[in-house]
Amino acid sequence: MNQQESSFLANVVPAALSTQKLFGVPASITIAQAIAESGWGQSALAKQANNFFGIKALAHADPNAYAEFPTHEFVDGREVSVMCAFAKYPSPLDSFLAHARLLALAPRYKPAMAERNDPAAFATQLQKCGYSTSPDYAVALIKLINEYDLRQYDVQPIDQPATQKLPTQ
Repeated sequence: MNQQESSFLANVVPAALSTQKLFGVPASITIAQAIAESGWGQSALAKQANNFFGIKALAHADPNAYAEFPTHEFVDGREVSVMCAFAKYPSPLDSFLAHARLLALAPRYKPAMAERNDPAAFATQLQKCGYSTSPDYAVALIKLINEYDLRQYDVQPIDQPATQKLPTQ
């Protein structure tokens, strides 16, 4: 692990642990997604919009609440480049909170949350639930979890995720 990766982990682990406690999303999953989706925090989306998870903006969002960036999507098995509106966050922590809230509370991700004590199964369910269009998304997350020993950050067992609203900052 290089210095930039070590620094990124040092910055995101506390946020992942906090969101795990609040919402029940495994810290290993949160960290792996932040790595994969933001390129270790180096993507333009992370740097300019504090969006570490590729969370798209709502169609009716306030124009100040999103930014457009090019992204790669898989359509009919082919990778294509498209422009998408992504949510903007005031801070990295807001991005982590929004990510955890999305996974914990959106009905779409209920199958993933049912696997919150097994990060590999959680990653597989995230892909099945459509978090990413990449056909290798779960494999990529599991590889990151294993390569960087991210399970060390999971608090087991994760009993009940919170269902409260996000704290305001």
